[in-house]
Amino acid sequence: MTGANTTVQAQRKTKVGRVVSDKMDKTIVVSVERLARHRLYKRVIRLSTKFKAHDPANDARIGDTVLIEESRPLSATKRWRLVSVVQRAGEHGLPGEAVVAEEAETTEAIHAAAHPGRVHAVDATDAAPADADAAVADTAGVEAAPDPSATATAAGDPAAGDEVAS
Repeated sequence: MTGANTTVQAQRKTKVGRVVSDKMDKTIVVSVERLARHRLYKRVIRLSTKFKAHDPANDARIGDTVLIEESRPLSATKRWRLVSVVQRAGEHGLPGEAVVAEEAETTEAIHAAAHPGRVHAVDATDAAPADADAAVADTAGVEAAPDPSATATAAGDPAAGDEVAS
């Protein structure tokens, strides 16, 4: 073994979570949520784990979404360091926007956990065309018949509700 020993270092683990405490100096507490299946009841449950992370510049505030990376032990309980602030607490835009985006991602994650190996199908309501007559015509290969009430109204038929001037 006279050759040089080369060691390959693995990538460090990273996690994204929300800051729940910034009371300590140069330390933040980050709560990371994950979805897991309950062993007995087979339901998807949300679990959260708290990590203490080193924040040398005291950048992060409560409510911020942050990216943390594992590091060597910095204290008795601190084994992570702050990489970046992904999103500030007050910069979420409109209240409904973030919730809708997170809800779709959460729904997809729950489905993936509940049905491993299956692809989530698109809702039939999203895939259906707006005009039902056009959908029937497309499937039958025949043009759709025009709506009789629309032609009667356009022709000026008195029975259709148009009045004839005398």
